[in-house]
Amino acid sequence: MRIVPSIIFGSFFCTFAVADVHIVNASGMSFSPNTINVTAGDTIRWQYISGLNHTVTTGTNCLWDGLFHASLASFNPIVEWIVPEDAPSSIPYFCLPHCDDGMTAQINVSFDCNANGVADNIDIKTGSSQDTNNDGIPDECQCVADVTGDAVVNVSDLLSVIDQWGQPNSPADISGDGIVNVTDLLEVVGSWGPC
Repeated sequence: MRIVPSIIFGSFFCTFAVADVHIVNASGMSFSPNTINVTAGDTIRWQYISGLNHTVTTGTNCLWDGLFHASLASFNPIVEWIVPEDAPSSIPYFCLPHCDDGMTAQINVSFDCNANGVADNIDIKTGSSQDTNNDGIPDECQCVADVTGDAVVNVSDLLSVIDQWGQPNSPADISGDGIVNVTDLLEVVGSWGPC
């Protein structure tokens, strides 16, 4: 009886970021699908289906770039890789022994820094996240009130806002409304502390 209230209570305060699993089959002389779109944190599972022994090797022009390499064969039929947070947005890969025969593929990586299950670029495009500095990263994932860029919101940032008070198009315009004003001051105070 005591467990149920704890579970119900806890469920109000827990959020879960669910990573997807993407299946890529290696059959004959091809990867299928040969292009996949993933989010950092997702798992890619390559499955050996048939044919000669293969590899999953990242790189271009049949040259390994050092990011990832694994054998995918009858003796090792499953290879899994979790897409790291610092992965490049485009990851070409190939089968080392069959690259010259065209066994190549592509991973496109998007990012979900706010863990809402939607890629950051889609959040920004649809307006569900703001990107006031146009760097492709939602503002809620950044420390936008860190005007001085020292990874902490403190008196230096407060003084920068005060120093640039009333100025248009200033780096201290944290809110992005075109002028440094009380909104920016409140943003600094509300974000006080380490980023």
